[in-house]
Amino acid sequence: MSVTIHFRKLLATLFIIVALYNAWTLQNVNVLFVDHVWAGDYVIAVDHLPLTDRDKINWFNDNKKMLQNRYAISMEDFNEITIIEAVDGIKNINSRWIDDYYCFNHIDSDYRCVDKSLQVNVTRAQDDTVTFYIHSFGGIYVQSTDGSVQKSNYERYFDDVDDRLGTSLDRWLFH
Repeated sequence: MSVTIHFRKLLATLFIIVALYNAWTLQNVNVLFVDHVWAGDYVIAVDHLPLTDRDKINWFNDNKKMLQNRYAISMEDFNEITIIEAVDGIKNINSRWIDDYYCFNHIDSDYRCVDKSLQVNVTRAQDDTVTFYIHSFGGIYVQSTDGSVQKSNYERYFDDVDDRLGTSLDRWLFH
């Protein structure tokens, strides 16, 4: 009898986990702000991103036209697009230390900052391949010009993470 009760609890727990995952992934990703840092470099703040690496890459690929049309991001010649997640929403710049946030200077409001929660860096090489650096235990994925995506050398992902993060953060802080 207790085995049946434990089995039902396990099934109920699994159902809840699957339902929450589906609810999260079916939610529309809202672009909050876009910053054109300098020629070919952009920062995009979103309210959330899908959970899996594949879904993050798919979101980017599925929304290229929207990003180009609405926010003037040139998909043909960008250098780097950094996508950050506004974990706790849009912040008032007077509410905490400014170092915790990335602030969008072109927004005429005190509510123009988001947490520096780096999620994805998208870089375009000279041969038009696109590399996705998925942060927070993600991997490196290379998308060829035909659209196929291959996972890169994951074991070496963290070897230069300090350099990559430092470069990205320097761009944000000193633009």
